[in-house]
Amino acid sequence: MSVLRDRFRPVAAALTASTIALSGLAATTAAPAFADASCAGGVSVYGTLASGQLTYTAINPDNGNIKHVVVSSRSLGFTPKAIAAINFNTVLVTSPAGVLYRVDVQTNDDNLTFKDPVDIQHGWTHDKLSYDGYGHLYGTTANGTLLRYLVSGDKPGANQIGKRQEIGNGGFSLKTLATAGDDRLVATAADGQLIGYTVSPTGTTYSRAQLVEHGWQSFTDLVSPGGGLYYGKNPAGAMYWYEDADPADGSGDDILYHNNDPVSSQGWTQTLLSAVPRTCTSTTPTKPLRAKIAALANGEVGTLEAQCDKYHSACDRGALDWCAMFATWSWSAAGVSGVPRDKFIARALGEWGVQRGLFKSRTGTAHGSPKPGDWVIYGPPDGTTGGHVDVIVAVNPDGTITTVGGNLSDRVRRKTIDPDTATSGSQGKHISGYVSPPGA
Repeated sequence: MSVLRDRFRPVAAALTASTIALSGLAATTAAPAFADASCAGGVSVYGTLASGQLTYTAINPDNGNIKHVVVSSRSLGFTPKAIAAINFNTVLVTSPAGVLYRVDVQTNDDNLTFKDPVDIQHGWTHDKLSYDGYGHLYGTTANGTLLRYLVSGDKPGANQIGKRQEIGNGGFSLKTLATAGDDRLVATAADGQLIGYTVSPTGTTYSRAQLVEHGWQSFTDLVSPGGGLYYGKNPAGAMYWYEDADPADGSGDDILYHNNDPVSSQGWTQTLLSAVPRTCTSTTPTKPLRAKIAALANGEVGTLEAQCDKYHSACDRGALDWCAMFATWSWSAAGVSGVPRDKFIARALGEWGVQRGLFKSRTGTAHGSPKPGDWVIYGPPDGTTGGHVDVIVAVNPDGTITTVGGNLSDRVRRKTIDPDTATSGSQGKHISGYVSPPGA
């Protein structure tokens, strides 16, 4: 009897002897999801090994934990070049000879079995493939051309993949490519950019959004089940997960990074990966609190000291440092309740956070786990002078953080820093930790 896993049950992440190639995978624990995503059954990722074997991994979307891993005992019979999961039991795989195969999965429960691959079309020389779950198969070529095909069946045959459209010619020389929704793509470039693309229904136009400027260059694979969830694998075999609070806003400022809590720190030895599409959908009606704070702070970059009274009526333009006024304004404007608007010293905001259990020491567990919307406190959180405070607007995969702060050379400025070495304030204080907004 064929069994296909579409609901999670408690299983150990340790693997059997038949899955030696992935023996380093291990479950981890994490905080609840940040992205407002609804997932039917969870996240399913198919992959291929250098041996041509097929792999299947189930991931809990709420905490990034691996729930289930199986590897087929037999090979596909050819060297896989590109892969695209169509649905839970159908995967498309190409060969170096340009043959497009359909692989029908029979079971992925206690073992992974599949029928003999079906040769459905020839001439598929794409280096990457990804299916959006809404009838469109995307592919890129070695010269940077993006193509879209119409898929008209759950188990498409030779006549059910067609209507080839050239979306862009030469501008899609990408390192990774994944579909993140209906005609929406997410990709990385060799220089570390995370890029989003939205293709028009007719396929005649597209828009490009640079979600993140740098830090994503290490990933060899990027997959998404939709709903703002992204999973990236690096050459060392680690898999990391990310949550985009609003995946359709064209901004990466609201992406939550789980750098200190990967899906697994090792063991992902697949040569190709593809997530089953459309298993998660975004239900975000408005920006969550952290995203609101980051967006408000970003919108103030460039504001001069002569305009600082917009952040607090007590700002008299030069007689008083106003970084704390800007930091508390960003929270208050986003709707945070109980913001200490009467504290004008950066280290006093850190002290306020300590008193309320909201302060996270940079030298503590997971280096404080900074998140967008947090305050960065330079200097001990003891209420004395000589420090500084900024607002985190992004946490980057390379461990750096991007912040926006007031009273930086007489204006609001944005900068990317290494939190372990950065200093600020009149006394050049190091970062002591972060204060999280209550309720976030």
